[in-house]
Amino acid sequence: MLRNDRSLTLFPVVSAFAMLAAVLLLVGPGVVVLAVDAPAPVAYVLWAIALYILTFIGIYCNVALSAAASHSLDGNDTSLSDGFSVARQRTGVIAKWAAVSLVVGLLLNALEAALAQSPIGRIVAGIISGLLGAAWSIVTFFVVPSLALEGLAPKAALERSGRLIKERWGEGLIGSGSIMGIVFLALILPSVAIGALGVYTVDSSAALGGLLIAVGVVGVIAALLIGSTLNAIFRVALFRYATDGAVAPGFDRDSLENAFRPKRRGRI
Repeated sequence: MLRNDRSLTLFPVVSAFAMLAAVLLLVGPGVVVLAVDAPAPVAYVLWAIALYILTFIGIYCNVALSAAASHSLDGNDTSLSDGFSVARQRTGVIAKWAAVSLVVGLLLNALEAALAQSPIGRIVAGIISGLLGAAWSIVTFFVVPSLALEGLAPKAALERSGRLIKERWGEGLIGSGSIMGIVFLALILPSVAIGALGVYTVDSSAALGGLLIAVGVVGVIAALLIGSTLNAIFRVALFRYATDGAVAPGFDRDSLENAFRPKRRGRI
């Protein structure tokens, strides 16, 4: 599907450049400069505003990508305008979900920081935050597709996401992790190896070493963009299968049915 509709990879590119532009504005003349010399409570608020802006941009672009991926799964050609026109219609719910995501993320970080006051506490904090973070990732797995395809409010999207996973599958992600594992082995690892080779040869040949390092960096960036796009396509295809039983072109029923580990019976 991605080979047939490469325009989908443009959405992560737009997201990356939008975030970069936001960071430059926030760090330069923006709220981060104000936060440096501000009293602690004011500084926390300013930092929260900066993080919220970045969170909003990421979710906004993911909603646009999900909408375009669904359009592409129906066999239609897509463009950036197709996805972002849907995202513009969902601006309100995206803004609310960005606030929810930010608050949860800050609470998890605060909990980890509060527990990590000793060596044992750091271990406990890592375990607890890891479990809570994994649980949050699972229960919110279908939130972005719900926002993009159904325009649900954040609470309804969260409830729908958790209900779909509980009713149809169980605990633990497989498909999403498998995609990134394949991307890592097939694209990221070779790119890192090329970059490492460039670092090794830069002393003997600066031109060759610099070229290899550049190729490695570009390869890693491209791999991350591809992985992000594939994950979005996978979530949309899985969401459509979970809601109406439709198997998207390029997927098979068994792979969608087994995208999550079976629920463990009789165990906590």
